[in-house]
Amino acid sequence: MYPLDRLLFLIKVIENPDFVVIEGFKDNNYLKVSTSKILVDEFTMKIIDPFKTSKEEINSLVDDIEKLSFDIIDTLYTNECGYNNGLSIAKAIIKGGLDYNHDDLDVSIAIDENNIGLNFFVNDFIKNTLIGMLRTLKTEEFGVKDFNKLEVIINKKE
Repeated sequence: MYPLDRLLFLIKVIENPDFVVIEGFKDNNYLKVSTSKILVDEFTMKIIDPFKTSKEEINSLVDDIEKLSFDIIDTLYTNECGYNNGLSIAKAIIKGGLDYNHDDLDVSIAIDENNIGLNFFVNDFIKNTLIGMLRTLKTEEFGVKDFNKLEVIINKKE
C-alpha cells in the first residue's frame, strides 16, 4: 500500500480533483473531521456526530473545508507567508491565519516517489522551458494542438 502523500500525488496527476475525501489515515497531517473525541489532533477542524448532524451543518462544514483545505503538505509553497516549510504552512491554513491559493503553482514533481515542493521560480522555469521546447515539435501530427496538461516521466538509467 502506498503512503497517503503518494496516493494524493497520483490522484492529482491523474485527475486533478478539487478535493479528495478519504476515510482512515487518521495519523496524517491533513485537515480532518472526526467522529470521535479520541481521534482529535491539531489538524482536526471539527468533531461531529454523523447521526445527529443536519443538512445545514453539513453544508456549513463543506464550506469550512473548502476555506481551510490545502494541497499535499510537502508541496505547499507561498510567498511572504512567514513560514518556511509545508507543515507550518498547513498548520497556519487550518488555524485560519493564512489564505492559500491552490492554483498558484502549476507543476507537481515527485522524485523516486517523494513529493518535491517547488517555489514560484522553479515552477515557472520548468513549465515555461518544457512548453517552449514542445512548441518546436510537430505535435499536430499526434493530434495535439493545445498544451493543457503535460505529463512527463523520466526514468534515469545509468
